[in-house]
Amino acid sequence: MDQRASDDGWGSSAAAALSASSATGSSGTTASASTAGYFSSNASASSASSSSTAAEKPPLTLASAAGKLKIVISDPQKHGEGTSAFVNYLVTTKTSLPSYSGMDFSVRRRFQDFAALHRSISDEAPSCVIPPLPGKHRMEYITGDRFNPDFIERRRVSLQSYMDRLSRHPTLQLTTSLRKFLDSADSVPESIAKPKDTNVFENLSDTLLNAFTKVKKPDERFTEFKEQLEKLEENITVLERLHSKMIKIEAELELDLLEFGGHISTLGTMETQITGPLTDFGNILRNMCSNLRETINAEDLEYLANIREYIAYCQSVKDLLKLRDQKQIDYEELSNYLQNHIMDRDRTLNPQRGGGGLVSYFNNKFQELKGVDQEKARKEKLEKLAIKIKELEDAVEISNEVSIAFSEEVVREVEFFKVLKLVDWRTYMASYANSQHEYYEKVSSTQSVVFISR
Repeated sequence: MDQRASDDGWGSSAAAALSASSATGSSGTTASASTAGYFSSNASASSASSSSTAAEKPPLTLASAAGKLKIVISDPQKHGEGTSAFVNYLVTTKTSLPSYSGMDFSVRRRFQDFAALHRSISDEAPSCVIPPLPGKHRMEYITGDRFNPDFIERRRVSLQSYMDRLSRHPTLQLTTSLRKFLDSADSVPESIAKPKDTNVFENLSDTLLNAFTKVKKPDERFTEFKEQLEKLEENITVLERLHSKMIKIEAELELDLLEFGGHISTLGTMETQITGPLTDFGNILRNMCSNLRETINAEDLEYLANIREYIAYCQSVKDLLKLRDQKQIDYEELSNYLQNHIMDRDRTLNPQRGGGGLVSYFNNKFQELKGVDQEKARKEKLEKLAIKIKELEDAVEISNEVSIAFSEEVVREVEFFKVLKLVDWRTYMASYANSQHEYYEKVSSTQSVVFISR
């Protein structure tokens, strides 16, 4: 389960109620107290969420965030030696947002600071699609080559893409976590660096509780989008695989051209009568290799990296959809729990109708043998059930409000992601087409110059 599912501030209603009930059963006072305490502490947050649902909010747009926050990642510098060595980056910010202390400022941040920001902003904005952070577990960390200039530049480009996605999001650009990350003179703000305190056992119980639980009444809006997202991710994955093969073939072609050019130049020194044309041809091949290498590097650094990041971006959207499903599951499980208590109350009120089976019959007989006053016990049970049902009715109402509000926020995020997807892929494809055009123009101009001169 996504970490946000247990730490997001929207609550985990079913987990709280069901864990509370397991302490003493359907008529236990401990369960009532525990459930009541949980929902009283979360009622204010739920009410605030439901009072301003996304249905009343305007859609998220790029225009509403444009020009308000510009972040540039540059000037990577290595510090220290050995195992304590690290690289930090200059983070320069220009903004017109009033929440910042100024309009133009800069700080230096290392990768672990970006990772801390990612955790913090995920906790602060649980209903947003959080852009994926560039991965840290790469082969360079195993081979000890993480200070290679090529790797550092790749990471800088990825971090730039990450910050661009945060700054263009109308909600994320206003988060306290991002402001402190950009605006604080400290090495890393303490409120961001410290992971949020969580109860491991509560997280584990939430995970186990819902691991095999599915939404009983799926929302068609999200079902349809999940299918579209799966198809998008599948197509991007195929594109990434094919383009990786293309780059590998281009790299092999580069080596072949380089070797061929060397042989042509050698042949030119042997065949003195045609040394000039052979030398020109060898130069053309070397220029082609140089141009091809530039194109390969550009494709690998930008186009292919963007494709891979978008696969991770799709996973971020999936995580948000799973979290939305969790909210609905909470509501459905609580509703089912409430119905069980109502049925128990009805059976207690009308024992001749409810029957209860052999277990209930033998239990009643056993209570009679113990000298228990059946009528008094029945009244006490009904009183406890009435209290529990009232608590659960309130809990179900809160959980329903939370689920609806969260779902509407996710709808806004989904629609915004669709807009971003179109903008991003137009940019990616235009950049790729331009790089190919530039490559073939260079090759053509090199050949033209040589042949005209001859």
